[in-house]
Amino acid sequence: VSAPGIYIAIVSTIVEKGNPEEDLAPGLEVLGPILQRFTSVQTNYEPISDGSDDKCFISKSFDGTSHFEADCDDFLSLYKRVTGEDLDMSISADS
Repeated sequence: VSAPGIYIAIVSTIVEKGNPEEDLAPGLEVLGPILQRFTSVQTNYEPISDGSDDKCFISKSFDGTSHFEADCDDFLSLYKRVTGEDLDMSISADS
């Protein structure tokens, strides 16, 4: 939530050039003047195996996107690796 005429934006990237500021520059330029800015850099991790051999099932790190699409895909993959079946999303919350 923001005041009228004020917008909140998220610009994220995967660091490719070794300099996060350089990687973010094209997205920040589109925004125009910025009143306040917060920058954070995090390391993303992912498991080296799928867990089928040792039954140690590990998820990937959360990525920098705001819509959690990759995180949901990772969760669904993790569920299938653990249970051996797809998550049934057609069940009713009332059942």
